[in-house]
Amino acid sequence: MVDSSLNAGVSAQTGFALQRNTALYLLLENYADKFKNKDYFICLEHHEDFLFCFINENNEAEIIEAYQSKKKSPNSWTLDDSLYQIIKKLLKTGKELWKDTFPKSSTYKHILYFSTNQTTNLVIKEKRKVVDSVSIKEDNQIASFELLPKKIQDKISEGIADDILKDELSRFKFLWVDLNRTVEKQENELVGQLDKVFGNSINNKRAAVKAIIELFREIEEKYNQGNKAKLLDKSKRVNSYQIEETFKIITSRSKCFEFWHKQSREVSIALKIKPSERNEFEFAFEASFDFFKSLQEAEHRKILEFVSLNITKCQTYTDEDNVAELIRMFNDVETSPLGEIELKAVFFAAFFEVTFKGQN
Repeated sequence: MVDSSLNAGVSAQTGFALQRNTALYLLLENYADKFKNKDYFICLEHHEDFLFCFINENNEAEIIEAYQSKKKSPNSWTLDDSLYQIIKKLLKTGKELWKDTFPKSSTYKHILYFSTNQTTNLVIKEKRKVVDSVSIKEDNQIASFELLPKKIQDKISEGIADDILKDELSRFKFLWVDLNRTVEKQENELVGQLDKVFGNSINNKRAAVKAIIELFREIEEKYNQGNKAKLLDKSKRVNSYQIEETFKIITSRSKCFEFWHKQSREVSIALKIKPSERNEFEFAFEASFDFFKSLQEAEHRKILEFVSLNITKCQTYTDEDNVAELIRMFNDVETSPLGEIELKAVFFAAFFEVTFKGQN
């Protein structure tokens, strides 16, 4: 699909917030029923504002949900040219998805969503009298084109005009999303969704939301090569494995923090950390979770691997004593450029990273 507008959003970073936050909101809102333990990837600014592609065991696309996510301030959406143009773009996307060379299953299907955090009022008047109306809002959050009143269907079809696109209307849906208009408040709502999914297993949910958003930064800023969107372009994807790894990191980080705050005295004694060194220690182990996934931080990754390989060799009986034992094992066979406090902190974080993954 060659389209110079595919990269328009790259030059207008403010447009990404609603699109990205809507994608994350839908991911978290439907996580247990729709995403957990599924193979999928998410694309931003690719074919559409964002899309979810669900993959079967043969690495074929089973279902694709493509979204145009828009805001309209201060008014609601109505049956006018601005709405028809969005629908038309979605229908074109539907056509292009059929052509995309990504392997598809024999039962492949796609759904085309116009999503918004504003009310959409679909109203037909005859002689100034309302004869049909549908509002997509809090009490009616989704509306399929095929289930709309016939007069509204005809009005939309007339607004589209292009007959070649009209067979995609059967796959089109309106969706109202319960997201605030401001980015800051949208992130508050993401915090709420994260709380519903993970509850007390994440102690700092705002920091966790920031970590999830960071996962999408790189693909937000990548251009579609030659202004051509291809699902095979892995640089435009965040896949389910990356998302699950991020969830594991933020939950293991929370477990580590919780243990430290409850057992700081015992940990300090076992690892020989002075009270004046505790802030430095806490800062270093917090940073370690991000460094474990960074290819540039070889020392952190080396320690994580060491802990993973040697944790079952520990002979002690408490978490903090296991960490101290692992540090002694490491110092017997390795040297590290890290300072003493940072080394202890990295081992402390690595211990929780490894033990948490082992429990899940």
